[in-house]
Amino acid sequence: MRLILLLLGLLLFSGCAGGKSAELMDYPDAHSYAAVVTIDTEVAGAEEISGVAEALRDMGMNATFFVVAGYYTSGEKALEPLRQFEVANMGWNQREWQNASHEERRQQVLRAHEWFSERNFSVRGFRAPYYNTSGEVLQVLRRLGYVYDSSFYYGIKPYMVDGILELPPSTNYDIFWDRDKLRIAGMAAYLTLERAGDEGGVFVFTTHAATAYRSLQDFRSFLLYLKESGAWVTSAGELAEWYLARQKLELSLEGDELVLRNRGSKPVRGATAAVTGASDAVGAEYRVLRDGRLYVVFPEVPPGGERRVKVVWR
Repeated sequence: MRLILLLLGLLLFSGCAGGKSAELMDYPDAHSYAAVVTIDTEVAGAEEISGVAEALRDMGMNATFFVVAGYYTSGEKALEPLRQFEVANMGWNQREWQNASHEERRQQVLRAHEWFSERNFSVRGFRAPYYNTSGEVLQVLRRLGYVYDSSFYYGIKPYMVDGILELPPSTNYDIFWDRDKLRIAGMAAYLTLERAGDEGGVFVFTTHAATAYRSLQDFRSFLLYLKESGAWVTSAGELAEWYLARQKLELSLEGDELVLRNRGSKPVRGATAAVTGASDAVGAEYRVLRDGRLYVVFPEVPPGGERRVKVVWR
């Protein structure tokens, strides 16, 4: 019974009568949903990669680039602009992936991981070529210590598979850059982002570096819309790390105090409680009043520690 009550406490804590309650949010810093920009490089050249990276830098946005390592053995300098973003594993040779055996795919993942490590890319995520993955691939990722995979279509809610967090691509947006289909595909992009916002999900934007580069103006326009949408725009790795840390947090309402405990082994920043019936919170990092609720952002919570914030009720 005590365990059941503890699990329920991760989601919702009700306070005194009169509509006072507090809920731990899924995302940090008072965001109600998230957006991740993912870009598959495939065989993109240095100019294309640099142009897409520059567009992201200009927006001050993070992103994840999935790289097929074997395509850059003689041109690895093309990847240098990506060092300020997240680089993730997309195997060794995409052309050979589709008909490869489980063992051949395992070797592809391992070979690419070693190549990235030798060049000081800290890789923690994977996307299968053609989104064609399997449980055997996930086992390899788990042994390598990867925290996420982004290969399964479709959806806007992350979920755990064999110990790996799955970040499903919301849809493939390459047709977004096809001028003949822009009017239709563009509308789908905006509606999917809107759905993620309405349902508190994760919008995973997916495209290729070459196609985005060919339509940089459209790419920049969509990034601007994304930035102004109110979503937490982050990389796939940062989102996955947050989700894992979020699972170790426990929120309780004890009298007039919100208490956030961290059962994990890493410090957590930005954890947010949505409080109903409150006008202020003393001791919060900051707070945001929105939609009739007070969003209280906690100071960093140390591993095995807690933070307390005093609630001022209406």
